[in-house]
Amino acid sequence: MSEVLVAAGKATGMFFKAPKGTAAPSTPGTAPGADWTNVGDISEDGISLKLPSGDVLRNWALAAKRKINTENGVVSAPIMDTTQTVLETLFGEGNVSTTAATSEHGNITSVELAPDVSAEPAAYLFLMKDGDTLVSLYSPDALITEIADVPLKGTEAAIWNASIDGTWTFAIDDGAVTS
Repeated sequence: MSEVLVAAGKATGMFFKAPKGTAAPSTPGTAPGADWTNVGDISEDGISLKLPSGDVLRNWALAAKRKINTENGVVSAPIMDTTQTVLETLFGEGNVSTTAATSEHGNITSVELAPDVSAEPAAYLFLMKDGDTLVSLYSPDALITEIADVPLKGTEAAIWNASIDGTWTFAIDDGAVTS
């Protein structure tokens, strides 16, 4: 294993969602169980992780005495698929409606983009690989807190840039198995 990680999404699935509290697979190489839904593809830009941050408490001599975490980690995920599953993940299943196809139109999926429309807390999982090295990024209880501007034009994909706030676990399987 190289000491430099180049983490690309796994071709067999890279972004998953499950009910809040669902356990992560036992290893980064273990396929997600039946409770996990493959949400969709992440763009070639990949995800980014902003680590938790906080305030340092200092005494009168300015020596650091304690750190108080004030923010969770945040994953920025540029989702490049636009499907019912993606919309339900971003805006909540109860906020997305589908009208079945008829002889006059295809299946219609819609969501009202109102200020009070949001997804419920859920478990999220990102799976990545670098050669034989497998990586997972998991939160049992995370919330989509922001969706940045979505480009809608004929020269690029509509990317749903979601910010997912939670307590994250980063795990690496170096692929070096023993007999």
